[in-house]
Amino acid sequence: MPTTSSPPSITTLKNGSIAARHRPDSADEMTARWVNSVEELESLKKPWARLAEQAVYTNASFEPSFLISAMRHFGDSNVKILIVEGPDNPLEQNSKKIYGLMPLVQKSFYHLPIRCQEIWSHDQSFDHTPLLCKIHAEKTFEAMLDFLSQEKISLLSLDTVSMEPEFQSIIDNVLRRPGRSRFQRDQFSRAAFRPVAPLEDYKKQFVSKSVKKNYGRLSRRLAEQGEVQLVQSDEFSNYDQLTQQFLEMEASGWKVEAGTALACDPATEEFYRELIQSAAINGKARFLSLTLDGKPIAMLSDLRSGQKIYSFKTAFDENYSSFSPGLQIEIGNIESMHQGEIQLADSCTAPDNSTINRIWGQRLEFQSLVIGLRPGISNWATKIMPSLQAVALKIKNMRSKK
Repeated sequence: MPTTSSPPSITTLKNGSIAARHRPDSADEMTARWVNSVEELESLKKPWARLAEQAVYTNASFEPSFLISAMRHFGDSNVKILIVEGPDNPLEQNSKKIYGLMPLVQKSFYHLPIRCQEIWSHDQSFDHTPLLCKIHAEKTFEAMLDFLSQEKISLLSLDTVSMEPEFQSIIDNVLRRPGRSRFQRDQFSRAAFRPVAPLEDYKKQFVSKSVKKNYGRLSRRLAEQGEVQLVQSDEFSNYDQLTQQFLEMEASGWKVEAGTALACDPATEEFYRELIQSAAINGKARFLSLTLDGKPIAMLSDLRSGQKIYSFKTAFDENYSSFSPGLQIEIGNIESMHQGEIQLADSCTAPDNSTINRIWGQRLEFQSLVIGLRPGISNWATKIMPSLQAVALKIKNMRSKK
């Protein structure tokens, strides 16, 4: 059953915007507002980090290390962060707790003449699920939608957000409220990892005999070239050195020709350096290196959030491509994650990534949907969007054939 809540009161903030207020219980009061400066985001790091730890669905790309760096290097004046906050301790003046957070940008949907906001994305982001505290998650999301509605925004686009049960139930319950509507633009799944004990049971269940046979043959051949090791970073690692090694390895291969290597764009490289430096301080950066005589020939650059890992970036030395170092390090990663305290790993890859799909046995469900926030025109817009999407796809296909 959906959670009921009292109607929001309205407060005008100093910047002129309207804040929607909800009372999660008799002691707390939630206020939704915009934040649009990196400086203010920096000042919110402490309660923001607590939100990330207590989120109903973790998302490393909206945690302080990632989002602040992204705002600094990719953001502009159109990007604003919507936060929902309230007193952390009702007995302490000026104590704040952040209950929810999502970055938004103005967006046009199929050229409709109504105000729309879309969750902000960029080339380095991999998940756009809002951060919602487990305590009062539904009321937090409801406060966000009410705030946007009061700002005269008719549509909210959530692109690439979780469709897993813990988040989906929040969407379903909040959208049962009268005056709300939705249109699901897309849904997809991508490879994920959950440990199955013992390790051999996982391999029997998810890694084919041909992959295991090929891996055994390649690893023996590589061992003939020298000493092979799988090295995982820890609190004593030199993360600046690991960052540089990764950037150089990635820049030596096919990603440069494709223009997707981090070093291809100074802003992207600086974003990555700042991200890893900040994440490492908080124990959230993870590197796994496949080395030959001490030299890395394949590397994984991951991000951690609690007991969840995000497989953010991968690179390998193409001089050793005949040994498939990318496959070898991914197999080694499965063994490494079984030895740790990892409950879930998100591949952050395309749904059809053949290498990962052969060895990561589970899936994570995602969707893109548009929410009508106000009765009337916004509900009408979500109803006609299937037809508009079909026309847009037809035009795109026609152009691609020319």
